Parts: sequence; C-alpha cells; structure tokens
Amino acid sequence: MNNKVRWGIAGLGNIAHRFVKDLTGSVENAELYAVAARDLSRAQQFSEQYGCNTSYGSYADLAADSQVDAIYIATIHPFHKELIELFLNNGKHVLVEKPALTNLADWDAMAALAEGKGLLLAEAMKSVTFPAYREMKQFIRQQNVAITSVEASFGNWHEFDSTWHLFNPTLCGGATLDVGVYGLWLYADLCQLAGVSVTEPQVEFAQDNPQSEVDENATFTFSGALEGKIGASITRDLTREAIIHGPKLEIVIHGKWWNPTTIDITYQGQFKQISMPVKGGGFADEIEHISALVLSNETRSELLNHTTSRRVVNIMEKALREGGYAELLNSKS
Repeated sequence: MNNKVRWGIAGLGNIAHRFVKDLTGSVENAELYAVAARDLSRAQQFSEQYGCNTSYGSYADLAADSQVDAIYIATIHPFHKELIELFLNNGKHVLVEKPALTNLADWDAMAALAEGKGLLLAEAMKSVTFPAYREMKQFIRQQNVAITSVEASFGNWHEFDSTWHLFNPTLCGGATLDVGVYGLWLYADLCQLAGVSVTEPQVEFAQDNPQSEVDENATFTFSGALEGKIGASITRDLTREAIIHGPKLEIVIHGKWWNPTTIDITYQGQFKQISMPVKGGGFADEIEHISALVLSNETRSELLNHTTSRRVVNIMEKALREGGYAELLNSKS
C-alpha cells in the first residue's frame, strides 16, 4: 500500500457525492480510485464528475479490483449486508453508511467476518469524528465531569410518498433506522464515555399518516445512571440542539447537533465555548480517521467502535420488533 488509501465507492446517490467531494478536495491521506453502481453509465458519469479513471457497472467487479484498499458503502441500508460480505470476502476494508445493519444477527455476523479476515469494518457515524465533539469529550474526561442526562432529536417533515424508500417498509424505511440512529449513537457513545450501562428504553411510536406502514415518529426514553430522551421523525421538524446535563453542568451542542461545530459548556459557574469548524462538507475527518487506521494496519476504530454500533442496532431492532415493525429489519439480497 502506498501513502494514500485507495477508496472505492459502492452506491452513487446523494451521500456518495458529499463523501467524494471531501475525499477529493479535503483529505490528504486518501484518494478516489474506483466507483460502482448497478448502472454502468451512472458510474461513468460519476467518475467523470470527480476525475476518477475507474468505473464499474457491478459491485462484484469493484470487489475484484485488487488496487482498491477500502470501500465506502453508500447504498440504502437494506442492501448493506450483502455488500459488506462481498467486500470483506474480497479483502477490502469497509466503511458503511449508518445504520450499518438493521438487525443484531447481521451485525454480529459481519463483525465476526471482518475480524476473521483481519479487516476494518466501521459504521459511518461521522458526527463523533468532528473535532468539536472530540474536544467536548476530552473536556469531560479531563475535568472528570459527571453527566446524568442527554436529550437530542433528529426530525424533518417530509411529505408522505409510499414509493419513496423513507416510507417504504420493504426498503427498511422509517424514522428509527433513518434518523433515530444518530441520537441513539450519541446516547450510547456518552454512556461509554461515562462508563455506565445502556439501559433498555421505553419506546413510543406515533403516526401522522394513517396509511403509512413505517414508524414515522419514535421517542426513546432511557432511565438509569445516564438518562436519555432521543427523538426521531420523518414527518415532523424537531429541535436541532442537543443538551447534556450533570451536577453543575450544562452542555449545548448548537445548530444541527449531528454536525457539531459549536458547543457551549457551563460547568461549576464557568463558561467555555468550543468552536471548531469542520473540514470540507463534514466527511473529511471521518475519511482521514479511517484512512489513517488502514495505513497503520489497524482493524478497529476507537471512535467508530463496534461496541456502540452493536448496542445501537440492538436497541433499534428490539424497539421495531416489539412495536410491530419487524418488516423493516430484513436485509435484501
């Protein structure tokens, strides 16, 4: 391997464009090498847009390319398992968009496969790689700050359209899997930071469209050492700030908290603001982090760690099964 990780992109939708803009414009330890879609002409158009010389009309051809070091999977999540398996079996490190998988059995199987192959598998929860968020966690560690509650939501109104994947149960749509994963990751990550267990939440679902077959609104309420209230919606605009409390502590993650660049901390009467812009469009730190691990022959990320991914998929699966949305949990092949 040279001094840059050669990335392949599987799935060329909107999020792939955002990822590749940062990969090609804001990252020094990685480069775009190949792209793939099920439609070769689409892959060729994508390649031309970003100055990439290699494009494929099948994911199997991308997997077989011996020059590719790592793959970013940007398809919708019901297709993640088959692609993770394909690329791991062909010796590629894998960064897969969130949610990485829709059920615990699939996560455990793919994590075991990655470990057996000596390869990196990580879920692309980019918010935890943002410099401001990492600085906030460092403050909590250094000051030995106790945190006792977190409240965060991710929700935007969308017009109901049963043909769109967000509202399509056969394509694993719904609020929990699409946006709930963000807040649940935040909660589980802070539990890990605080050294406390992730408790089983009380979950409430609500619908705004009677004909909908997916969970449109979900609220997860956690008790225990670290209380949490995590909201998710695909039909309502929800508050975008996240708030963390503890004894004599208030932390406010401003703006879209899942893209954290400005964080206000008030602790023991003292005020501290963390203001750290992010490189590019928000994907660069994640790409640099994973690429550095690949270049160092490391197969686990401390930031995008398996423990948190496993805890989050377990919460989501249990909630959806018990809430009557089991259909949303099946992978496609």
